[in-house]
Amino acid sequence: MKFTYYNTSSNLLLLLVCLGPFLSTAIFFLFVGVGIVKLFALVLFFLFLVFFYKIVFMKVSIDEKGVLYKSLFKEKFLAWTEIQDVLIVVRERRSIPDYYKLEEWIQSGRSGKSYFLLFRTTSEFPANPMFMFSAPIDTDYISVQCRKAVLTQVNRYFYGS
Repeated sequence: MKFTYYNTSSNLLLLLVCLGPFLSTAIFFLFVGVGIVKLFALVLFFLFLVFFYKIVFMKVSIDEKGVLYKSLFKEKFLAWTEIQDVLIVVRERRSIPDYYKLEEWIQSGRSGKSYFLLFRTTSEFPANPMFMFSAPIDTDYISVQCRKAVLTQVNRYFYGS
C-alpha cells in the first residue's frame, strides 16, 4: 500500500498555512517589489517548492516484501527480514525525540497520533534528532508519519497479526 510521507492533516496544514502564504507573498513581491524584495520573493518561492515537493513526491510503500521510500531524487528499500524493529518517535514541542518500540506503545493503550514511525535495521538512532523533517531516510532507516492505515500494514507484515 502506498502512502504520502506526511498524513492528510499534515499535508493540508502545509498547503494552507505554509504554501499559500509563501506562494502568494512571493508572487506579490515579484510583481510590486524592487531590488532586495524580489530576492526575498525568490526565497519564498523556493520554500514553496520545497514544501510542495515534500507533499507531492515523497511516498512510502509498505507491502509483503518490505518498506520502500521513493521520491524524485532518492529511493530506499528495507526488506522485512532486514528490519530489526519499528519504533514510534514521540516528539513534544521543541524536545529531543523519544523512541518507543511500536508494539509496546500500542499494547500500553496509546495511539499513534501524528507521531512518526521509524523502520530501522540497526540498534542505532538517527544522528539528527530532526530527521523526520530533514532526512526521512538514511542507510539504516526509513521514517513515515504514523496513521491508522500504516499501523495496519505494519501489524500485518512485521508483527504477523
